[in-house]
Amino acid sequence: MEIFSLLLSDHKLYSLHSSITSIILLLWFIISFLGYSFSSNPNLKNKITIFLIFLSVFQEIFDYCNRFFLNDLYVVQIQTDLPLQLCHIAYWFSVICLYFELYNSRYKQFFFNCSYFLGFSGALQGIITVDLTGIYTFYDMLALHLQHSLIILNLLWLIFAYNREFTFSGLFQAFLFTNCTVPFVAVINVFLGSNYMFLCEAPNVNNPLLIGEWPYYLIVLEVIFFVYGFLILIPFLLIKYFNKSK
Repeated sequence: MEIFSLLLSDHKLYSLHSSITSIILLLWFIISFLGYSFSSNPNLKNKITIFLIFLSVFQEIFDYCNRFFLNDLYVVQIQTDLPLQLCHIAYWFSVICLYFELYNSRYKQFFFNCSYFLGFSGALQGIITVDLTGIYTFYDMLALHLQHSLIILNLLWLIFAYNREFTFSGLFQAFLFTNCTVPFVAVINVFLGSNYMFLCEAPNVNNPLLIGEWPYYLIVLEVIFFVYGFLILIPFLLIKYFNKSK
């Protein structure tokens, strides 16, 4: 098993990321198909939902075990390893939504709205423009990729199995939640000297959406994320349109 914790070059890490992405794309298709097929079968649907919850929790346990015990090159710090990035919030919100679907909680739509908005705006960007900061080994890359791709996997299951929908009101709700979270995380950043939610410094990625220096890139991202929210709303609007046209 030591081969999976060996130091890899950036070239090999990017190549590994591409390979994992290919597999994940297939899994996204499969989970969407299964969700559509089992949407009227509560027993099978709930079993797969429970599996996804345990898979998501296991991934987080694996991620932190890798940081603490498997990777000798990684230094765990309170400034970098608290679950306060937007992708981490989206991750756990998608898991909470899965749990709430099992018990039909009234709050499940809120958690879906936030995880969908943050997942398809932040996590998807995290896959497309991967940041190799703190990534050295196969285990590192696997944990990083799953932390983003499992959000999308959970969301696709929620959409196809439970008919969750993103709406105009959901967009404003998620955008408002995100902005209300910023001041609290900013205070934590000040006290810890951290950069959670990338409020103090832009991520080290080649992303055309990151325009300007601090704090201007944050203002630009506000506008871009809101516009992006309308773009990821379009599939649901098209479905409604075609359903009305039948």
